[in-house]
Amino acid sequence: MPFATAVIGLVTSIWFGFHAVRELKRDKEGHSRNAAMIHIAMVSMLAPFCLIVIATHWP
Repeated sequence: MPFATAVIGLVTSIWFGFHAVRELKRDKEGHSRNAAMIHIAMVSMLAPFCLIVIATHWP
């Protein structure tokens, strides 16, 4: 169960990270830019944790 949850979390992090980077490249001020910066911070914390869980619970 932890392995599957970590994989889903990693895929979700990559998805949100990709879209956040796209939004930051638009370089427009506003709510979307602020949300994108928050998403980048969340991805930087969640993705390493997911990788650790995947590495320790490899089937």
